[in-house]
Amino acid sequence: MTEPSQPRTSLRFQILVCEGPSCGMTYESEVLRDRFKGQIAADPDLKARVHVVDYNCFGRCSEGPNLFVRQLKPGERGDVEPGFDGFDGQRGFYPGVDAAKCDRILAQHVAAGIPVADLVDDY
Repeated sequence: MTEPSQPRTSLRFQILVCEGPSCGMTYESEVLRDRFKGQIAADPDLKARVHVVDYNCFGRCSEGPNLFVRQLKPGERGDVEPGFDGFDGQRGFYPGVDAAKCDRILAQHVAAGIPVADLVDDY
């Protein structure tokens, strides 16, 4: 992971990786999930505040693989898939993620708390 140009945030995040029929099989989202988990495990700061969780489906299959980075509320468990209201007011949907985008999302959105403007989309 490249280092962010911004200072690191202390916010906690959940990265939801789509495991629906298209993203999970056609787009091999498992590769992205493993990449996220490996980079997070190697960084003590991220390991302490970021969870990677499978998500059933975002419903935008033709754009996959898709993921959502959501900020966790104080006391909220990061290892549990959220209900639909867990996305309210959050800007963190990333369609068509590949390895390079994965690295940018980790370095900017997750490490620094700033969504990647040219990659993030409305959900």
